[in-house]
Amino acid sequence: MLGIMPGHIYKEGRVGIISRSGTLGYEAAEQMKNLGIGISTSVGIGGDPINGSSFRDIIEKFETDDETDAILMIGEIGGPQEVAAGEFAKENMKKPVIGYIAGLTAPKGRVMGHAGAIVSAYGESAIEKVEILKECGVTISKNPSVMGDTVKSVLEKI
Repeated sequence: MLGIMPGHIYKEGRVGIISRSGTLGYEAAEQMKNLGIGISTSVGIGGDPINGSSFRDIIEKFETDDETDAILMIGEIGGPQEVAAGEFAKENMKKPVIGYIAGLTAPKGRVMGHAGAIVSAYGESAIEKVEILKECGVTISKNPSVMGDTVKSVLEKI
């Protein structure tokens, strides 16, 4: 463990998490723990417009990680990162990618929470991201309360 993650919500396992939201990353880890699914690594990249690493960077690392079987990517409105990761996954990933995009009801052009969550261009709204990710073969969790169940259903197929 590195950082401020609450250790009691994590179980060691084989699913990698990448999240722009710390809270949703924690929620996903606890849901999966309650379902008997563990985490190989959990990475919080933050929601600001400039990050030290991106979804694409991290899913590439998970693809080559022998201790990770599937990846949960938790994104949100604003910015091109999730779509770039989905496009990379479509062309380069053998491991399944599951996604959740926060902000489905957010109006276009509205600043929401994180400094980076500003929707201003095509492909940056939550609805557009979900559609593009589906086209890239990413399995989408319909809401945050079923992230764990969505991961479980994907793991049962591999």
